[in-house]
Amino acid sequence: MNMRVVAVLMMTVFSQPALALFEPLFDDGTWSAEMNGEWRYFNDPGEFGQSRSALSFSAQAEYYTDWNDGVDSFTFTPFMRIDQIDDERTHLDLREAYWGHVSDNWETKVGFTRVFWGRTEFLNLVDVVNQKDFVEGDTTEKLGQPLMQLSLVHEVVILDFYVLTGFRERTFQGEDGRLRAPIGIDTDNARYEGVDQNNIDFAVRWSQPLTDDLEMAFSIFSGTNRDPRFDFNYDLFDPKLIPVYTHMDQFGLELEYIYEGWVAKLEAVSVETPKESYTAAVGGVEYTFDGVFESDLDVTLIAEYLWDERGSASPGFFEHDLGFGTRITFNDEQSTEILVGGIFDFDTDEALYSLEASRRIGESWRVEILATIVAERGEQELGQTVSEIATILADSGFVADDLSAQFAIDLITDIIDEKGLLFLFTEVNTYDDFVNTLQQVQRLADTDRKLSILESDDYVQVEVKYFY
Repeated sequence: MNMRVVAVLMMTVFSQPALALFEPLFDDGTWSAEMNGEWRYFNDPGEFGQSRSALSFSAQAEYYTDWNDGVDSFTFTPFMRIDQIDDERTHLDLREAYWGHVSDNWETKVGFTRVFWGRTEFLNLVDVVNQKDFVEGDTTEKLGQPLMQLSLVHEVVILDFYVLTGFRERTFQGEDGRLRAPIGIDTDNARYEGVDQNNIDFAVRWSQPLTDDLEMAFSIFSGTNRDPRFDFNYDLFDPKLIPVYTHMDQFGLELEYIYEGWVAKLEAVSVETPKESYTAAVGGVEYTFDGVFESDLDVTLIAEYLWDERGSASPGFFEHDLGFGTRITFNDEQSTEILVGGIFDFDTDEALYSLEASRRIGESWRVEILATIVAERGEQELGQTVSEIATILADSGFVADDLSAQFAIDLITDIIDEKGLLFLFTEVNTYDDFVNTLQQVQRLADTDRKLSILESDDYVQVEVKYFY
């Protein structure tokens, strides 16, 4: 669909006159909405032929109403995004649609909603209730989760019970999008091991202040792991990564201690899945300088350490890393803020830098700028033949634990036998594509260069938001 047509449609549907049209259906409530125009520009051309720039438009509306003197309420929050380049990023989602009830010492929510657990800045290990809306780029964006929540309140103690009725698969960038893996992710054929998409998950969280300065939360989650692992389909002519969802039991701890201008934070988890058990933690401190140089500026310095017991075997970038950041709050009428930071892996010499800035313009507009720079280790030495790469992969731990090096080589040999060796050499570029696929798998398997898959994805993003 033409992007101009899309933009007009979105502006029409989420405009003030359109929202006013729905008012008679919900006479006692209020509507609000925001529209967002986003432009991304990448410093380098896409490694796989993707565009260097892209436009997208998103819109989110919210309807809220309450009755029985505010005891009962209903919240409805739909979201939509349309992307110029990436069809997988074009999507609709029901962020929230729930009934809420508040009593003297208990509260409940039933429906679709979003839940946040966590304290730290760079990574929230304990935050596992909702699935990430990964195509949004911002890993804090979440898909709406159908659930029933009961919160018991006794003085300063809050005990939350969750029954999660239905699992939502993670969204991923398409092959035309940026910030994607070198091999496409086959979301249409996601697999479940020991669970299914209709499983009912359970969670509980207990939070309370232990002293005036120290707060604690303890959580338990038992259900489908929101973070899938990826299996290679071993089809070298149509290579795909298959998301695999399994059961997970997680115990989480959160601590936050405040002393004058200092804030110390900790998140720690103990996780058990059918394939592994591990612990991980994020901890650090923040210090805020109020009224710097006798001005209205507040400057907060942030330092955190990210640790994962699995070390380099961890599927993510955060294993033994240091994160540093500075948040500058201007405390002006325009709510201007700047956040700059970086995460450094001293074992692999990789780093990820980011800059976020935002400022309100007038009563209804806001501009946000995001810049990200990936500092990888440099050119990776890739195998040049099928057998060479297959041996590297079998020794890397990327393939399943029960696959030996000889098994991997035999498997590729079988594929060649099925397709025919003559076919490989007579078809134009077929053998080169064959080797290239294995080289991309080798990149994914290299635990010393995890950021190499994003080496051409330094970018700047500008968002203009309109609220009404």
